Amino acid sequence: MKKWVIYILGIQLLAIGIILNTRTQLGVAAFSSVFYALSKIFNLSLGQASMILYVFLILFQVMLYKKMTRLILLEIPFSIVFSFITDFYDGWIGFQGLSAVQTILLLAAAQIANSLGVYLTVRCQIAVSPVEGMVSAISDVFQLKFSKVKNGFDLSMILVTVIMCILLHCPIYGIGIGTVISAVAVGRLISVWEKYF
Repeated sequence: MKKWVIYILGIQLLAIGIILNTRTQLGVAAFSSVFYALSKIFNLSLGQASMILYVFLILFQVMLYKKMTRLILLEIPFSIVFSFITDFYDGWIGFQGLSAVQTILLLAAAQIANSLGVYLTVRCQIAVSPVEGMVSAISDVFQLKFSKVKNGFDLSMILVTVIMCILLHCPIYGIGIGTVISAVAVGRLISVWEKYF
């Protein structure tokens, strides 16, 4: 029961963190930049766009492990539920007309929520988002520290977003200073949670 409570809390924190990052207007969280751009380009909800990305990440994990594992299989229902939760918070959380100080505080809250959400869901080993599943797969297969792989993966998501927008002749959606901060901060904060929890 304790594990499930922590897991559900982690999912909520992760979804809230994603939405808070978008509300700063400084750029979205690095790991959500691809599906944020997809949502803008193809006029989809964040949840719908995240499902598209999650399908590809699940396939990549199967390729890395060379098999379909139980944890990868569990990412499918997680993806469906998480897309609905993301859309719920996207419609429910609204911040407008923030001062510079409020924006900075909101960005900091987003990084804490994102990193703690990632850490809690991964540590519970019930089912993780395909993003974290992909990071775990890379970490396991190449025997690298999770927090460091997370940093590298988040930076690669920014690069994929920029390339995708350029190739589709679109504005570069969702990328800003907040995205860069997220790419660095989330992995570093996860290393803090790894050390102290």
